Amino acid sequence: MGDTMGNHSNTVRVIIAYLVFMIVGQAVAVGIGLLLDSVSKTAALATFIPIYYAMYWVAWRLALLLADRTPELQPKAAAAGTPIKLAAWFLAPALLAYELAE
Repeated sequence: MGDTMGNHSNTVRVIIAYLVFMIVGQAVAVGIGLLLDSVSKTAALATFIPIYYAMYWVAWRLALLLADRTPELQPKAAAAGTPIKLAAWFLAPALLAYELAE
Protein backbone atom coordinates (compact mmCIF):
# COMPACT_ATOMS: atom_id res chain seq x y z
CA MET A 1 0.00 0.00 0.00
CA GLY A 2 2.83 2.41 0.85
CA ASP A 3 4.51 1.73 -2.51
CA THR A 4 1.32 2.67 -4.38
CA MET A 5 1.12 5.97 -2.55
CA GLY A 6 4.78 6.65 -3.40
CA ASN A 7 4.05 6.21 -7.10
CA HIS A 8 0.98 8.43 -6.85
CA SER A 9 2.88 11.24 -5.13
CA ASN A 10 5.64 11.01 -7.75
CA THR A 11 3.04 11.33 -10.53
CA VAL A 12 1.55 14.39 -8.88
CA ARG A 13 5.05 15.84 -8.44
CA VAL A 14 5.78 15.38 -12.16
CA ILE A 15 2.48 16.98 -13.22
CA ILE A 16 2.93 19.96 -10.91
CA ALA A 17 6.53 20.44 -12.06
CA TYR A 18 5.39 20.21 -15.69
CA LEU A 19 2.75 22.89 -15.15
CA VAL A 20 5.21 25.20 -13.40
CA PHE A 21 7.82 24.74 -16.14
CA MET A 22 5.13 25.32 -18.80
CA ILE A 23 3.92 28.55 -17.22
CA VAL A 24 7.45 29.90 -16.87
CA GLY A 25 8.46 28.75 -20.35
CA GLN A 26 5.40 30.19 -22.05
CA ALA A 27 5.89 33.48 -20.20
CA VAL A 28 9.46 33.58 -21.55
CA ALA A 29 8.19 32.83 -25.07
CA VAL A 30 5.61 35.63 -24.86
CA GLY A 31 8.22 38.02 -23.46
CA ILE A 32 10.64 37.30 -26.30
CA GLY A 33 7.84 37.72 -28.82
CA LEU A 34 6.82 41.05 -27.33
CA LEU A 35 10.43 42.28 -27.29
CA LEU A 36 10.82 41.46 -30.98
CA ASP A 37 7.40 42.87 -31.86
CA SER A 38 8.73 46.43 -31.89
CA VAL A 39 11.46 45.41 -34.34
CA SER A 40 9.44 43.26 -36.73
CA LYS A 41 6.11 41.53 -36.37
CA THR A 42 7.25 38.78 -38.72
CA ALA A 43 10.42 38.16 -36.72
CA ALA A 44 8.43 38.17 -33.48
CA LEU A 45 5.99 35.57 -34.77
CA ALA A 46 8.72 33.47 -36.39
CA THR A 47 10.57 33.40 -33.08
CA PHE A 48 7.59 33.00 -30.76
CA ILE A 49 5.98 29.99 -32.46
CA PRO A 50 8.99 27.60 -32.32
CA ILE A 51 9.77 28.61 -28.74
CA TYR A 52 6.10 28.16 -27.77
CA TYR A 53 5.93 24.61 -29.11
CA ALA A 54 9.44 23.67 -27.95
CA MET A 55 8.49 24.56 -24.40
CA TYR A 56 6.07 21.61 -24.27
CA TRP A 57 8.97 19.22 -24.85
CA VAL A 58 11.43 21.12 -22.65
CA ALA A 59 8.96 21.38 -19.76
CA TRP A 60 8.17 17.67 -19.94
CA ARG A 61 11.85 16.72 -20.02
CA LEU A 62 12.64 19.02 -17.09
CA ALA A 63 9.72 17.63 -15.08
CA LEU A 64 10.90 14.06 -15.70
CA LEU A 65 14.47 15.02 -14.87
CA LEU A 66 13.30 16.56 -11.62
CA ALA A 67 11.31 13.44 -10.75
CA ASP A 68 14.27 11.24 -11.69
CA ARG A 69 16.48 13.11 -9.24
CA THR A 70 14.21 12.75 -6.19
CA PRO A 71 16.34 11.04 -3.55
CA GLU A 72 13.61 8.82 -2.08
CA LEU A 73 13.08 7.10 -5.43
CA GLN A 74 16.72 6.20 -6.12
CA PRO A 75 19.33 4.01 -4.53
CA LYS A 76 22.06 6.02 -2.82
CA ALA A 77 24.77 5.14 -5.38
CA ALA A 78 22.69 6.21 -8.41
CA ALA A 79 21.48 9.53 -6.94
CA ALA A 80 23.85 11.72 -8.96
CA GLY A 81 23.29 11.91 -12.73
CA THR A 82 26.29 11.87 -15.00
CA PRO A 83 26.68 14.42 -17.81
CA ILE A 84 26.50 11.62 -20.37
CA LYS A 85 23.18 10.38 -18.92
CA LEU A 86 21.78 13.93 -18.97
CA ALA A 87 22.90 14.52 -22.55
CA ALA A 88 21.36 11.24 -23.69
CA TRP A 89 18.15 12.09 -21.85
CA PHE A 90 17.74 15.45 -23.59
CA LEU A 91 18.99 14.42 -27.03
CA ALA A 92 17.14 11.11 -27.46
CA PRO A 93 14.01 12.64 -29.08
CA ALA A 94 16.14 14.79 -31.40
CA LEU A 95 18.16 11.77 -32.50
CA LEU A 96 14.99 9.80 -33.11
CA ALA A 97 13.56 12.63 -35.23
CA TYR A 98 16.82 12.82 -37.17
CA GLU A 99 16.74 9.08 -37.89
CA LEU A 100 13.10 9.26 -39.04
CA ALA A 101 13.85 12.23 -41.30
CA GLU A 102 16.53 10.37 -43.25
